[in-house]
Amino acid sequence: MMKDSKDYQMKMSRRSVLKTFLASGISKAMVMHSPLVAGMLFARHADAQEGGPNKSVAVYVPGGGIHDFWAPTQSGGELTMGPMSMGYDGVKQECNFLLNMSHESAGHGRQPRILSNSWGGSGADTYDVYMGKQLGPDMPFTYMNLGVHSNGNGYLTRDGNTQIPFEDNPFTAFKLFFGTNSGGSEKTPILDAHAAALNAIKSKLAGYEVERMESHLDAISDTQRRLDDLAGGVTCSAAPDDTSFPLTHDTFSQQARMQADIIVAALKCNITSSASLAFGNHQSQFRIPELSYQGSYHQSIHGGSGGLPNYPYYTEMRNHLGSLTAYLIGKLRDEGILDSTMVVETTDMGHADKHSSADVPFLIAGGGSNVNRGVTTPAGSSYNQLDVLHTAAQACGVSLPYGSTIPGVLV
Repeated sequence: MMKDSKDYQMKMSRRSVLKTFLASGISKAMVMHSPLVAGMLFARHADAQEGGPNKSVAVYVPGGGIHDFWAPTQSGGELTMGPMSMGYDGVKQECNFLLNMSHESAGHGRQPRILSNSWGGSGADTYDVYMGKQLGPDMPFTYMNLGVHSNGNGYLTRDGNTQIPFEDNPFTAFKLFFGTNSGGSEKTPILDAHAAALNAIKSKLAGYEVERMESHLDAISDTQRRLDDLAGGVTCSAAPDDTSFPLTHDTFSQQARMQADIIVAALKCNITSSASLAFGNHQSQFRIPELSYQGSYHQSIHGGSGGLPNYPYYTEMRNHLGSLTAYLIGKLRDEGILDSTMVVETTDMGHADKHSSADVPFLIAGGGSNVNRGVTTPAGSSYNQLDVLHTAAQACGVSLPYGSTIPGVLV
């Protein structure tokens, strides 16, 4: 009943905003024709709301980390990364590294519990879905959930009691979120379609909205160019389907960065306010061929380092995954929306070779002046991943119905 009431309220809110557009002479067909047009117009409504972070990204990195190798030391200009966290070095001043925390449900196969306090049930939205419904019910997409080489193994997102599979293919994701709904030929260029729709309403936009429009088109153009490059330089007049680009381990890192680009473009263009991104799956069954270790991430954790106490290959691979999160954070910063975005990086355990529920590595990034950044926060074992989510939601003015606020994170 509560869920039905919430859905009704969101529909009424969307109708109210649409009514405002219609009153200004912008047709419903024009709004529905292009998610980019809809995102820009819904942004008018968002701009009128209270300040503070109004976007959310949840990143899942499997395999935890070894505290002594991952935990940064000191703070501010002296903040120093460990061998497992060196990948974050370029964005460390944007992050609050949470230390000594526990995990409420540690181990492999726990992916459905990473962003939720339950395994399912009516109304059991995961964090990414909940945040989307709270922050952007009027956006063209309530949430987006992208993955990298999940191979259909596990899921992170749940809308009510419905499991939502990852979209692992960046070409499909780009087409889904930036394509048009005109019903025309699939070969209609995405950029041309959006540009035509935007030009049709240009005279009805304020000066700053015209600038925003041009900025959004640039962001989409850059993402499409990267997709073309990833496909081997073949021009794609529309984002190709999965037969046009084999999702192999050879391009794992490229896929991860492309999915991050798509998320950033979608947030910047107000196509959604909430996204999740998962690297691999809960069994860590993927390889990253450009690294020294050629086996799977799972193998690097359990025996792949030959019994050496410093776990060189586990360290190498976990550090690289951290660098992919850092890429996303850096992209948000470069596009000028990190301060309005709360980023959380979650995982499924602490020391993965021990399947430990202690000393689990978490971080929060972004949030502008609402968050202490460039620091470590020794939260302690009485806090877990649910508290990370609660704290990030609170920074956005959202009351998450589980977890508590971690002291020292919010200003």
